Amino acid sequence: MTGKIKFYKPLEFWGKISVDDQLRDIYFNLQNIEGDLLTLIETDKYKDEPVVFEVGEARKPGEKEAKKICLDSSKRKVGHIISFDNERGIGYIEDYGKKNKLFFHHSSIKKEKADKYERIEVGEPVIFTDGINDRGKCAIEVTKIDYRSHIEEFAIFQDLRQSLNDLKSLAELENWDYLKKPTKGMPVLYSYINHTCIRLIRQDKIVKGRSSKDNKEYSYFNTGLVTPQQDEIFAYFIKNPKYSPITGWGLEIPEWSFIEFNTEQSVYRRYFIEVPDIATYFSEAEVADLIFDTRVPIIPDKEHLLKRKARIESERIRNLDDEAFIEEIKDAIELAKRRIRRNYKTAIPHFYDNRIQFLLPLCFRSNKAEAVAALVVNKNENIHEAHTILSLDQAYNNARLLAKPDREWLNP
Repeated sequence: MTGKIKFYKPLEFWGKISVDDQLRDIYFNLQNIEGDLLTLIETDKYKDEPVVFEVGEARKPGEKEAKKICLDSSKRKVGHIISFDNERGIGYIEDYGKKNKLFFHHSSIKKEKADKYERIEVGEPVIFTDGINDRGKCAIEVTKIDYRSHIEEFAIFQDLRQSLNDLKSLAELENWDYLKKPTKGMPVLYSYINHTCIRLIRQDKIVKGRSSKDNKEYSYFNTGLVTPQQDEIFAYFIKNPKYSPITGWGLEIPEWSFIEFNTEQSVYRRYFIEVPDIATYFSEAEVADLIFDTRVPIIPDKEHLLKRKARIESERIRNLDDEAFIEEIKDAIELAKRRIRRNYKTAIPHFYDNRIQFLLPLCFRSNKAEAVAALVVNKNENIHEAHTILSLDQAYNNARLLAKPDREWLNP
C-alpha cells in the first residue's frame, strides 16, 4: 500500500499513516520503519514524503498496523550534493542508487521557512524527485535532511530559542533584532553565537573538564558577551551519551548537550582548570589592517554589484539603468572615502569567509547624509575590490561578530 506519514510521536515511538484513497489512517511503530525513511523520521523530515508499506496484525486483537514501511523509491530518490556554485545558484546531485549525476537549481530546494535562504554544502544528503528541464534530466523538490546550524551540530539544545532568550537576559542590554525590518526575534544574537561557536571550534578554544565524582565529561566556551557588571558569560555543556560521529546519512549526532549560559558563578565551573579565551579574528600583527587605507584605489565589481541592486533601500537607485547605477556607486565610493578620511571608524571591519572585509556606507547624491545600504570591500594586494552590497540589517548582523559597531552610520 502507499500513503504519507501523518504524524509521529518521538517520545512514544509511534505514529499514523494517511493511506492513499482511504479515509482511515493506519497505526505504525518505529520498529517497522526501514531504510532511509528511519533517518527522515529521526530528523523530523518525513512530512509529505511518500511511503510504501504492508499491512499486518497489530498486538491488539482485531487491529491492523503498517509494517515494512519505507520511502517510495518510485516517487522519491535519495542522494547527496556533489557540487554547488553559490554565485549562479546551480549544482549537481548524485543519486545513491544509480549514481546518476542530476542538475538542480537553488529554487528547487524546499525551504524550512518561506523567507529563509537555505545554505547548500557539498556532501550533504538530500531527497529529491526526478524531473525534466531544457537541459534534460534534473532534480526537483529537493529536501535537505540536515537544517541544523553550526551550534546545533555542536550540541543538543532542548529549546534553542529559550536558551538565547536566557543569554539575552543575562547579557548587558543590547538590541539583537533588525531595526529596518524587525522580526520580533533575535536574529543578530543567533548569528553571533552560531559564528562564535564555529570560530572557537576552529581555534581549539573549547575547554573540557571532568567530574571527579561520577567521571562525567563537561565542556564550556567564552561567548564574548558580558553581564551589566562586566562578568564574562560562558556556555556550559555536558557530554552527550548518545554521541556518534557518523550515522547512516553521514550526519553527526552532537557530542555535547547544552546545560546553560552563566558566569563563573555556575556550579559547573568547578569541573574546569582553564578559563576559555574569546574568539579572535586577527593577530596582533594584523591590527593595523583594521584601518582602511583610503589611498588604495577601490575597483567596483560591476557584474556582482548589479545583481545586488535590490538590497538598496532607494527606489530611485534600484530603477536606474546599469550604466547610471555604476556611476552612482562610484560617486558613493568617493563620498565614503572622504568620510573615512575625517573619521576612520566609518570603515567598519567584519569577518566573512575566513578573512577581514570592510563595510562602507552607500550614500547617494539625493541624500548624502543617510546610508541606504552597505558596500562590502575586499582588501587585495594593491587594490580594494567593491565586491557586493548588503542591506543595513545584514551589515549590522555581520559586523556584530567582531564588536558592537559604532553608530556613526550603521544605524539600521
